[in-house]
Amino acid sequence: MAALGRLASRLAQTAAVVLVVSFVTYWMLSLLPSDPCFLSVGTGATEELLAECRQRLELDRGLLAQYGAWLANMLTGDLGESYRNGITVTESLGQKLPVTGWLVLYTTVLSAAVSLPLGLWSAVRRDTWVDRLISGGAFSLLALPSFILGVVLALVFAAKLRWFDLGGYVGPTEDLLGHWKSLLLPVVTLTAGIMPFFLRLLRSDVIATLQEDYVEAARAKGLPRRWILARHVLRPSSFTVVTVAGLNAAQLVNGALVVEIIYDLDGMGTYLISAVFNQDFLVVQTLVALIAAAFVATNMLVDAAYPLLDPRVREPKR
Repeated sequence: MAALGRLASRLAQTAAVVLVVSFVTYWMLSLLPSDPCFLSVGTGATEELLAECRQRLELDRGLLAQYGAWLANMLTGDLGESYRNGITVTESLGQKLPVTGWLVLYTTVLSAAVSLPLGLWSAVRRDTWVDRLISGGAFSLLALPSFILGVVLALVFAAKLRWFDLGGYVGPTEDLLGHWKSLLLPVVTLTAGIMPFFLRLLRSDVIATLQEDYVEAARAKGLPRRWILARHVLRPSSFTVVTVAGLNAAQLVNGALVVEIIYDLDGMGTYLISAVFNQDFLVVQTLVALIAAAFVATNMLVDAAYPLLDPRVREPKR
């Protein structure tokens, strides 16, 4: 029952955060001078057509009533449609969400696959040339903006060497090798900005964990070094990295937005940017709410992962 209570509390917090973010966004968009009906009907619309449009879109009601109608539609699965072209948000998400989804997934996996062994190696070889080399490389990548790295990689490997084609996204069901090639440079660009941060955090935590008494006891028992690092050091040292990874989810989405533009990927980032420039505010509102929900859900999963990483954080039984 306690676990169900904690789950219900977290779900309530998640719902509250999403409601606040979505309402603030809705309120800010309502302050803009643009009229969605001019976008929907066209510049040659009459006052009668505009009035009919405002009634159909429920724009003739108060702010709270408009927000309530939008929220009710969201909860029933109706994400609305674009004012510009009439295409539903659900249909557009079906095309663009997989692009950003694969990009974020591959970046997360690659960042973990690189930062975990390098962070461990750097901590174990503390103050040696290996540590200085890894730390220096991490600081260099942290100082390099992702958008500059993305442009350089595109110019060198796509424009000059022609190893990759900037022809957009290829789905995994169309051509698996082409799918990986279409996302390799974007994933490397995003990983270069995230991986060094994880590496530095993991290095610091591993150095602190290696000085714990239970690690010294494991060494005294003659346990293999690899076993100690994997079993007794890595899991508790991953606390900070996992926490920052959850908080960094929004930053990853921001990076994906820039990378999609550089590499001509028609994903969520370009969809959001296009909606902003086209003043398609219903699309903007819906996308912001979905991104906020995904961000909060990610951090809920991070909280749920804490007891798996370190049993000491589990609440005592009463």
